[in-house]
Amino acid sequence: MNEDHDSPWKEALEVFFQSFLQLLFPDIGGLVDWRQPALFLDKELQKITGDAESGRRYVDKLARVRLLDGEERWVLVHTEVQGEPERNFAERMYCYYSRIRERYRQAVISLAVLTDTDPDFRPERFSSHFAGSGVTFRFRTCKLLDFYPRMERLLHSDNPFALLVAAQLTAKLTRDGRQRADSLIGFYRLAIHQRLDRQLIGRLVIFLEWMVALPVEAGDYYDACITQLQEEAIMPYVSSFERKAQARGFEQGIEQGLEEGMVQGLERGTQAILLKQLTHRFGELDAATQARVQAAKTLELERWAENILEARTLDEVFAGR
Repeated sequence: MNEDHDSPWKEALEVFFQSFLQLLFPDIGGLVDWRQPALFLDKELQKITGDAESGRRYVDKLARVRLLDGEERWVLVHTEVQGEPERNFAERMYCYYSRIRERYRQAVISLAVLTDTDPDFRPERFSSHFAGSGVTFRFRTCKLLDFYPRMERLLHSDNPFALLVAAQLTAKLTRDGRQRADSLIGFYRLAIHQRLDRQLIGRLVIFLEWMVALPVEAGDYYDACITQLQEEAIMPYVSSFERKAQARGFEQGIEQGLEEGMVQGLERGTQAILLKQLTHRFGELDAATQARVQAAKTLELERWAENILEARTLDEVFAGR
């Protein structure tokens, strides 16, 4: 199994940022005015921290949010996802904090999400003192391992990020491929019943499947089970073809650049799905129709996908509201 836990976290944090804070840091989530969209400053963060240390970079998300305190001030939320214990972790958190603080002159909340399985790894401060001079820096941490005794609560939560936490725990603690597949099927069942629009459900499923990597045989078993459930109309929302098409496009987008890969990847996947559905319904498509679909954006694609259910002709599929 080729597991890459950091990449899905980076994207999931942006897509489900409000749910993330409300689940893992509820006191902070309660301070934010969610009527104002969070602004993600990944490029700025890369410039600030690029030479903070040599070697691998671990910084995930820097978001600027507005609070509910009645003032026109902003808070920078630096979210860190740490996959394995690291000796210099606390110092690295301090380096990023100090650089962000220096650049923006704003209050900074530093958050660390610890996804490792070492129960004793719980960094929360960096201290450096000598001859009466020094600094002590504290940051907030959330240890996902602490959620393991509360798995049932996670699985029945209305918060979609709870499923991602459950998936991360499964990926870390369950090694048997068949058991991982069975867990993923359960996550899929729960995901499609979340109170989210179709596109967000699709993204949630992709993140879940990405986190819980399956060996080939277990992957085939998983796909067969999902297909059977869909044929029984138990799960009508996200088809196997749709998941795979979106995932392929999503992965291609990552190779081209994470910033635009999410949107473009999902659009390519949705375009491929719609072309297949139109061909199945109306026969071979002419070049103009194919080009129209391949140039369409998400909102148009979603509208056409809804129209196809009752349309008698291609013109009715592409008709306005």
